Amino acid sequence: MIKTLKVLSMGVTFALLAACGSKKENTDLYYWGNYSDVVYAHYNETGDFAKQEDSLNQIISQAKQSSKPVAPGVYGHLGLALLKQGKRAEAKAAFQQEQALYPESTTFMQFLQRKK
Repeated sequence: MIKTLKVLSMGVTFALLAACGSKKENTDLYYWGNYSDVVYAHYNETGDFAKQEDSLNQIISQAKQSSKPVAPGVYGHLGLALLKQGKRAEAKAAFQQEQALYPESTTFMQFLQRKK
């Protein structure tokens, strides 16, 4: 009886350790990439909008490769970076893409388009 309990407790312990050690699948709804780093750079390394544009475009292309939607705010941020570089037509397209993907952003995207 005691031997059976020891074997059973060792089996349960092994099963718990195996379950805890298994690799967890990425279940994020959106593809974020290094977006938090880009936002951090926006506030702390001001002025390099071309670098932000490149980073944001990279996030967008990686999202397509991973078959996940681009995270909310990425196209809006891209539009802002483009606007700061004087690329108004491209910025408008990015803002419209953000609105198409996330209709709840419409008011804010329209506000950003009015900024100069």
